[in-house]
Amino acid sequence: MDAKQQRALIADIKGKPELSEAFAMPTLAWPTMAIFFISFAGFGLSTYALLTGLLSPFITVPISGFFVFWSFTPLHEAVHRNLSTINWLNDYIGTASAQLLLPGFSTSLYRYLHVTHHARTGQENDPDLKFTEDNFLVCWINSAFLDVQWTRFYFSVWSERPLGERAKFMLGLMLYVTMFVVAFTSPYVVEFIVAFLLPMFLGRVIVVYLLATIQHRKGHEQRVDPLGATSIQDVDSKWWQHLFMLGQSQHLIHHMYPGVPWYKYDPIWRAAKAKIPTEILRPSSYFARNHNH
Repeated sequence: MDAKQQRALIADIKGKPELSEAFAMPTLAWPTMAIFFISFAGFGLSTYALLTGLLSPFITVPISGFFVFWSFTPLHEAVHRNLSTINWLNDYIGTASAQLLLPGFSTSLYRYLHVTHHARTGQENDPDLKFTEDNFLVCWINSAFLDVQWTRFYFSVWSERPLGERAKFMLGLMLYVTMFVVAFTSPYVVEFIVAFLLPMFLGRVIVVYLLATIQHRKGHEQRVDPLGATSIQDVDSKWWQHLFMLGQSQHLIHHMYPGVPWYKYDPIWRAAKAKIPTEILRPSSYFARNHNH
C-alpha cells in the first residue's frame, strides 16, 4: 500500500459516522485539565516531602520525574489546540504546563517545533531526529538536553520566524538563564538540583523515550509511509497502558489525527485496527522498536 492509498484509508476511517464523537473537540478537555492539576500537585507534594525530610531523594526524584513526564501532555495537547477551543486559555495552560519540563518555553514556540516534527517525521530536517537514533544511550543523552537541541534548531531557522515568536523565545531564554544563575549562586543550590533539576532531566528522558525513541526511527519517513513511520505499543487496548502513557501507547493515532484529544484515541484505534493491513503496522514494546519491514 503506497502513501496515497494510506492517506485515503486515514480519511476513510475519519469519515465513519460512529466515530463522530471521538473527532469532536470539546470546549475544554477536562481529562487533560485533570492531568495538569495532578501533575503540579504531585510534583509539589513530592518536593515538600523531600524538603521536609519526609522522604529520601531516592524516592522523590523518580516520583517528581513521573509528574514532570505527565505534565508534558497538557502542553502537547495545547500545541495541537486540543485542550480548549478558547485560544488564550488553551495557550496559557500549555505554557504553564511547560515550566516543569521546559522552563522558559511557550506554547507557541513548542507549537512550531512540534508541528514541524509532524510535517517532517523521519526526515533529515525533523526537529526530533536526534531522539530516534539507533543507539538508545545517545537518544537518552540528547533527550536530557532536549531544550538545547530544540534551541539550536530554532536558531537555525531564526530569520524565518515571526518577530513576536522570536521575542517570546528570547524572553523565555533570559528567564531560563536567570533561574540557573540565581539557583547556582544561592545557598540552596543542592536543593535546586535534587528537587527540580534531576526530576526535570528524568522527566525529559521518559517523555522522549516513550513518545519519540520507541515510536519513530531515523529514515522512516511519514511522507512515504504514513501508517508505518510511527509504532504502536497498545495493540490490544489495555487500559493501564493508555493511562500510564496518557494515550501515547497508541501514538500512531496521534500522527494520523493530531487534532484528536489523547483520551479519545482508543475508539479510533479499534476502528483503525480492523482496516489497516497488519503488514503495515509496526507494533513495538517499551524496550524495543519494530521498524524492520
